[in-house]
Amino acid sequence: MKELTHVTGTFLIQAEGAFLNGAGLGAGEDRNVTVPKMLQRGRERLPYVSAQSWRRWLRNTVCDEEGWPVSELRAIDLSEKGTTNKICGELNPVKFPEDDIFGYMRAEAGQGKVKKNDDEPGDDEDTAQSQRTRTKAVMRTSPFLSSILISVRHNRCTTKDEGFVHLKEGTPLPYSTQFYNTDLQSVFSLDYSRLGRFVNIGDRIELDESKINEWMESGKLSLAEEGIYVLSDREVERKKRAGALLRAISVLRGGAKQAAFGTDVAPKVIIAAGLSCGNPVFNDLFVCTDDGVKLKVDTLKDIVDDYSSRLVTPVYVGIRKGYLANEDEISQMGEQFTITTPVQAMSKLSEALP
Repeated sequence: MKELTHVTGTFLIQAEGAFLNGAGLGAGEDRNVTVPKMLQRGRERLPYVSAQSWRRWLRNTVCDEEGWPVSELRAIDLSEKGTTNKICGELNPVKFPEDDIFGYMRAEAGQGKVKKNDDEPGDDEDTAQSQRTRTKAVMRTSPFLSSILISVRHNRCTTKDEGFVHLKEGTPLPYSTQFYNTDLQSVFSLDYSRLGRFVNIGDRIELDESKINEWMESGKLSLAEEGIYVLSDREVERKKRAGALLRAISVLRGGAKQAAFGTDVAPKVIIAAGLSCGNPVFNDLFVCTDDGVKLKVDTLKDIVDDYSSRLVTPVYVGIRKGYLANEDEISQMGEQFTITTPVQAMSKLSEALP
């Protein structure tokens, strides 16, 4: 029986009249214009939202939806000028599920180097060797992979909103904001096999060694094998954490300038499935035509055929009715697809996790 190791998918956001991720002020004549992030593709400049930005939306959404404790970022080191040069969260994936899912880092100066403990000098070689310790950094690469949110429209789709702040006395103060009308697509993948499992081998360790004994004595953590620890209720907890994340994607909220542009960033389309491999296969599946945005049905079918031996769950296709131009064609795709709404698709996939 195939083991589900990853959950991978893609989604599409309708961003009509939106400004979701800013790039500061424009250049040249546009120095008074607040502009969104854009990238160059051929002759066109396309709006996008950074992965860092929408990952923060997702972290906030899942913590809010589930009532999870928040792993707050804080400064842990200052430069000579008094500015922050190192930050980290709680570094506690046992108590904070978002640390388990999104990872963390507390880098240490001299990482990997062996240093001698000066407070207990030794005379012989064995004693000196025992008093040497290797500098270790606490790092967990994120089990959750994400691409940027990028426009599927290849035509110019930005507009400038001219605004004014009216004063009781004096002339109004003008300001401008550039916004866009488009649809934004992204790809994601969750390494399900890593949730609730932590490796403390080498000089990059995933658990703070000063806390391990406390977690094990409280029964929250177990030693699986030398240097590898797991949550004591891992099978239950990782399904709970992964399911919460998937459901949060379907009700995603966040974005810049929401007071002025009020964009619903909950996906209008989500396609996702559980696989026995880490390939983020559901990518580049949408195209903008004169009739509207369409799902590349034949491309999706080819992907499913190619990865049929690696698919562990049905392919869940969640669509908001009336959004895609080829909705009728999608409804005829076949038995290997479960077609429903975005929220129901993520709920069903959550239930299918082992």
